[in-house]
Amino acid sequence: MDLLPTPEQDEIITTVRAQLDQQFGLHALADRDGADQVVSPELWRRCAELGWFGLGLEESLGGVGYTVVEEALLFAELGSHATPGPFLATVLAARLAATAGAESLAASILTGDVVVALAEAESSTATVGGAVTGRFRVTDHGGADLLLAVGTDPSAGMAIVDAVAATPEPSLDLLVPLGVVDLDGATATASVQDSSSLWLRATVLLASQLAGNASATAAQSVEYAKDREQFGKPIGSFQAVKHRCADMAVLADAATSLSRYASLTVADSRPDAAFHAQAAWTIAARAAVTNAQVNVQNHGGIGFTWEHTAHRYVTRAQFLVRTLGNRADHLDALLAEPAPA
Repeated sequence: MDLLPTPEQDEIITTVRAQLDQQFGLHALADRDGADQVVSPELWRRCAELGWFGLGLEESLGGVGYTVVEEALLFAELGSHATPGPFLATVLAARLAATAGAESLAASILTGDVVVALAEAESSTATVGGAVTGRFRVTDHGGADLLLAVGTDPSAGMAIVDAVAATPEPSLDLLVPLGVVDLDGATATASVQDSSSLWLRATVLLASQLAGNASATAAQSVEYAKDREQFGKPIGSFQAVKHRCADMAVLADAATSLSRYASLTVADSRPDAAFHAQAAWTIAARAAVTNAQVNVQNHGGIGFTWEHTAHRYVTRAQFLVRTLGNRADHLDALLAEPAPA
């Protein structure tokens, strides 16, 4: 199977990358550290105009008409740029609303006029459905109009409810605001009882985002190893640095290949899609966390400074691997799936 992007997919990647380079520079966004709302409404609508929120949504449902494969390529670029913003919640909420028959709601999400934050249930006692109750952890709550309430597992359902004021909590990633809300009997605007298909898509998108993170830090280390000199030679010529960079590249390539393959299995509705999605997440999570840490080490003293962007990938990787479950949850899900024939 050819996992290389088609010319059309390459064009999508190039367009997304150019916009992220221009609009989401980490040095510029550093001014928003600790803010309740990191991405401005104007910039969010710009992303909507580019079709990012409905890239993988069928045209019959109001989307651009591509598949989860192209959506995964978008999320890989978001990961490689450590891009903040409620992209995952928006993509999932738009699909939920569209498939549930809430066309006007889906349209408002797709145009960026309505901002959706991700609200994850903190315990299995929370209920998600026509009515939502329980305590939820909310990311990107600043400026959110709606919450995508997600249960503790795929069988717990998903629902879109009106946003309520969140109690801010310290966040590991200062560009990802974190808070908690109590949703006591909130009425869902749109909901699904069985959210397994949305969880599967989310797993692939998170794996792609983590793979992008791993690829970016590998590239960052390689560039620094070529530019930084000691004893009159680039530090990349020294085995200690050279071997670390090679290991980072191997991890990033494995994560990229597995996440792309997983997106293809989901797009084709293959019976082993869940296995490949969980496998991709597992490898991509390891690659992102490991590469981000080694990247700081490769940069030496400057890698530990606040002015450098290396630490952004560390905190973002740690945050992503705690979104919609953690490593133990994904390993359990992977072991529960039958291995492909």
